[in-house]
Amino acid sequence: MEHNNFSQLYTELSLNPDLPTLAERCKLLTEILLDCKSLPQTQPVCRCLGAYLEDVKTGLAESMRDFQVVEFEAEEELPGKKEWLLEDTETKCDYCRALNHVLLISHFDLDMLPHLSGLLHDITHSMATDLVASGGENTVIHIIS
Repeated sequence: MEHNNFSQLYTELSLNPDLPTLAERCKLLTEILLDCKSLPQTQPVCRCLGAYLEDVKTGLAESMRDFQVVEFEAEEELPGKKEWLLEDTETKCDYCRALNHVLLISHFDLDMLPHLSGLLHDITHSMATDLVASGGENTVIHIIS
């Protein structure tokens, strides 16, 4: 998948918004995408969404720099699900980017448009929930056992 340079076209992205803000914008764009009924309607939204998803991906990669590795003994209780947030969120972001790419450049049966955009919507909302719930914190604990 080639990197797009659309991010320079969107003024808000030059202000370096935090991850929760970017995630909320992605959610809004997928809401708009659900209302698109043709490729000419879909493509501008997908270009914008692609720029925002690229910034989310970059933000997730930057937050990995502050990763802390903590080892637990086998008998200690492992922390809850949110400690794995970044890994799952990064995967969801990659899925969103891939689906958005398909919507942007592929020629597909328009009967598939609501299904593809709906799937993108659901994954984006899940990713955004992760990012908003984390408060955009830069420190994430990764457990190695």
